[in-house]
Amino acid sequence: MNKERLGTSSRFIGYLMVFSASLLFGFNGNLSRLLFDEGITPVTLVEFRMLIGGICLLAVLVVGWRKGLKLPRRQWGWIVAFGLSLAMVTYTYFVAISRLPIAIALVIQFSATAWMTLGGAVWKKRWPSPQMLVALFLTFGGVLLLTEIWRAHLNGLDSFGLLFANLALIAYIVYLLLGRRVGRDIPSLTSTTYGALVAAVFWLCVQPPWEIPASTWTPHNLLLITLVGILGMAVPFSLTLGALRRIDATRVGIVGMMELVAAGIIAYFWLGQHLDFWQIGGCLFVMIGVTVLQYEKPQAV
Repeated sequence: MNKERLGTSSRFIGYLMVFSASLLFGFNGNLSRLLFDEGITPVTLVEFRMLIGGICLLAVLVVGWRKGLKLPRRQWGWIVAFGLSLAMVTYTYFVAISRLPIAIALVIQFSATAWMTLGGAVWKKRWPSPQMLVALFLTFGGVLLLTEIWRAHLNGLDSFGLLFANLALIAYIVYLLLGRRVGRDIPSLTSTTYGALVAAVFWLCVQPPWEIPASTWTPHNLLLITLVGILGMAVPFSLTLGALRRIDATRVGIVGMMELVAAGIIAYFWLGQHLDFWQIGGCLFVMIGVTVLQYEKPQAV
């Protein structure tokens, strides 16, 4: 009986952790958009986010789990590739939300599960199950409703923002595939830490500190940027990884979709980003479709 209660308590804590992580990820998107509106560039923000987040995660390893610092030499190539994918998925997402409502950019990115499922079915030359077909229809139909492509000029949506939202989708798929490969041999906290540091080094090479715009170095902007690094990356990533020890990855993925809801609600009240009836319906369709797909067995791509 005690073991059962402990198991129930552990699962509850796991759900609470991933729910909190989703809220923080949603908050991060809105805080990032606020910084973009104040003149901070996506390159600058992703550079600081990766650096601060990576250092915080490294501190977690040093203080709490030094065995996690070990990385076999033969895995460095995969870690570098994983870190570069993390660098690109974050940058393309930041560019997308700097020009689009956050919920729209997130929904397009969340449709990655559907594209991976469809790609797996095509690769294996296996006709999708009826359940999968319904889920794919809901997901892709939801994206069409969200972008309202039947209206002139996409109902005023920024075409450059939509381009980067789709690039973020592609980068996210690459990130997930590389993460799956890296995860075979390396613990998640270790791969995320080193991946973030690789991404930080990449962006520091693209934009060295002396080339960062002077307006970035104000106390106000630095405080908000630090919050993005800590509350927008280090803390939610740590919470998600902790949740995976208590509940299975499928449920973590489903509860993690609360990021979309949290980001949309926060954006509505904080940034005044409104969605119309069709777009809200599209969000719901995608969430339902992706939830169903989470229960499908992974397809090899």
